[in-house]
Amino acid sequence: MKLKKATAEEKSPKFLQHKRMKKWVDKSDHNCFMLFARSLYITWGGHENWVWNCFKETGDENVEVAKLSHVCWLDVKGKFSISELSPGIAYEIVYEVKLTNGASGWELPITLKLSLPNGEVRERQVVILEKPRKKWIELNVGNFLTKQGETGEVCFDIIEHGGHWKKGLFIKGAIIRPKMITTQ
Repeated sequence: MKLKKATAEEKSPKFLQHKRMKKWVDKSDHNCFMLFARSLYITWGGHENWVWNCFKETGDENVEVAKLSHVCWLDVKGKFSISELSPGIAYEIVYEVKLTNGASGWELPITLKLSLPNGEVRERQVVILEKPRKKWIELNVGNFLTKQGETGEVCFDIIEHGGHWKKGLFIKGAIIRPKMITTQ
């Protein structure tokens, strides 16, 4: 089956679902997505534990980001229909986050969890205490290969249930894109 090449209009980023998501096509004609914070499930996200701020994404477009005020139970979940992705491609999911100068409570590692439609679950732990402050960074949740005709959802989580209070984390969203190949 021959896939049609994406037009210039299809390649340019498009905001979807009231700026909760952005879609674009990369140079290799593969679908890419950004799920902004409002499209994620953030435990206590509707309470005073999180503050929602506008952030200039591109040009004149503003999107909402979530800033953690204080919480002892960090639980951020996203899910996405795998059928929206290009088949036969190795994808990666990364959370885009930023620590404030006053961030604290990050001594314990956070768990990044990837759940695939076939039931496979992968987890890894990352210590963010020593990550740069006041700069957007990417936390790689994991990689997976899409298959032609595959259905179901890929789920991706950030978890830290250590019971101590944390603060000073911005969550911009999660990026789903073809895995970047690096050569050395």
